[in-house]
Amino acid sequence: MIELFFSQVLNGLAIGQVYALIALGFSLVFGVSNLINFAQGALFMLGAFFAFTGVTWLGLPLVVAALISIALVTLLGVLLESVALTPLANGPYIAPVLSTLAIAIIVDQLAEIIWSPEGRPFPVPFEEHTFYIGGAYITSTDILIFVFGVLATVALTMFLTRSWLGRAVRATAQDRDAAAQLGVRTADVRRLAFALAGTLGALSGILVALYFKSVFPQMGMPFALKGFSAALLGGLTSIPGAVVGGITLGVVETLASAYIGEGYRDLVAFSLLLLFLLFRPQGLLGDNRLNALGGLGAASGSMPSTSLLASASSQRFQHRVWDLPPWGFLAAGGLLALLPLLTQSNYVLQAFTYAMIFALLAGSVTVASGTLGVLSLGHAAFYGVGAYGVAVLGHTYGWPTELAFPAAVILAAAVACVAALPLYKLSGHAVALGTLAIGQIGFLVFMTWLSVTRGPMGFLNIPAPQFEWLGGLRLGTLAEKYWMVVVVTAVILFIVQRLLNSEMGRAWRAMREDRLAVHAAGLPVRRYLLVGFAVSGAMAGAAGGLFAYVQSVISPDSFNVQVSLLLLTMAVLGGLGNLTGAAAAGFVLTLLPELLRPFAEWRMIAYGIFLLMVLRWRPHGLLGAR
Repeated sequence: MIELFFSQVLNGLAIGQVYALIALGFSLVFGVSNLINFAQGALFMLGAFFAFTGVTWLGLPLVVAALISIALVTLLGVLLESVALTPLANGPYIAPVLSTLAIAIIVDQLAEIIWSPEGRPFPVPFEEHTFYIGGAYITSTDILIFVFGVLATVALTMFLTRSWLGRAVRATAQDRDAAAQLGVRTADVRRLAFALAGTLGALSGILVALYFKSVFPQMGMPFALKGFSAALLGGLTSIPGAVVGGITLGVVETLASAYIGEGYRDLVAFSLLLLFLLFRPQGLLGDNRLNALGGLGAASGSMPSTSLLASASSQRFQHRVWDLPPWGFLAAGGLLALLPLLTQSNYVLQAFTYAMIFALLAGSVTVASGTLGVLSLGHAAFYGVGAYGVAVLGHTYGWPTELAFPAAVILAAAVACVAALPLYKLSGHAVALGTLAIGQIGFLVFMTWLSVTRGPMGFLNIPAPQFEWLGGLRLGTLAEKYWMVVVVTAVILFIVQRLLNSEMGRAWRAMREDRLAVHAAGLPVRRYLLVGFAVSGAMAGAAGGLFAYVQSVISPDSFNVQVSLLLLTMAVLGGLGNLTGAAAAGFVLTLLPELLRPFAEWRMIAYGIFLLMVLRWRPHGLLGAR
């Protein structure tokens, strides 16, 4: 038994060193530009695929292919800074974050087109050996990965502490304005940070390809999330912290996999992240001093408010806001209700049904992120709770719709309310990463709670809506389900818009701008936050319940982090805090891929380009932030 423990620890040190390299890339960019770089996973993936191409297509030795890959991805890191950050320097803080997300969408889809969506075996140009230390064992690949990871970390540390450029990076991270006054070209330093992030991303991608002996286009996001987690565990802006966080995460994961089960390794990892956010948000090696790449001050002190999203609306008088009155949603629902009378096409009805569901979902995100000011990166968890609530109560227990659907909505509201409890104590980027951890935990619970959710298999043949109190009325056809979606969506948006226009809504927006000031004014901030999250969770749960009834099949893949990021994108594009804008963006952007279906492979690229254009020319949203 002790041999298994030490074997897993040794294995965890290898993969943990890779997590540390990814975390270092995040820490560098965050420390210098105060930006969570969602494109880091795309750089990681490209590093692996460029090396794969050099070895398999061009016949290059692995060392040569790896060096070329690192050089190319380093240049792409500089290009990323020019596209994602520089044009949006004067926009809301959220704009460059979503710009990196749009670039990640484009790069991932291009990778699928070039190398195919399927995984490819990565050639290992040496014979693997296993070494035994007592009863424990470690492979030559593990040793290679660990050694290269340590060398890269030492080289980066030496660069940051011994060279003039490295000291300029640290100075910019600690105080950008002061560094600029001392003659540091902070724009060049920012480009250097992105270049180094590209170098670290490419190297870690190649090491992961060696570790798992395969590459696939979707590998970027899962490892990017692990890099986020490792950086936060160690201290978001600390170089030594990134290393300690990565190794800690790697060891905990491998031990969880060995002693609990492979399916629980990620659940344990993100639960650990949430615990750290609650009890030590500055990480293992973070503190209140401006050390390493800026310490805790760089993570939160540079923000003008408790919310990263306050600036999205503080300039509201510089742009026009279009917003429907509450009755406008009922009128829009009445017009959409005519569609089944105009067409009998199931394809058209289904597309519009999903568009309304995502309009409701985007509205739920704008309540949490735009109105309350809590950047939500895990909203798909509440969406999933609503869907699974309907499936379990309707399919497993046979509840009628008039009981199952409201119960699922209430359950989602309760889960969101409980999830908001730990978020109350967090601010800045920590609260955003807290929602990310909650979203991932929700997804992993859907995957692993086999007795309730049926795991990866999900639910099949979810019963159609049936109302026993209406004489057993059953909505079996798509047109009948469509009318149910119209009514529920229009009524919920009507109620929420009235709520946002009330004193409660004004208090929420005040909390977004300055939570401390609202607290000093005597308002019950915690209670208002919980109520706001309950409303947002209820909206997402209602959308999930409708999705389950319409789809009649659900699985955990419908509620992953990519869905959460897509919903946040919709809310921002419509205008944060603007329920009309969010609903319109969710509706239109759900239909857009269907309109681009003839271009199949290229439609997500077109979506990403559209997102970049809107962020560049209308960073406050198409209908304006409220």
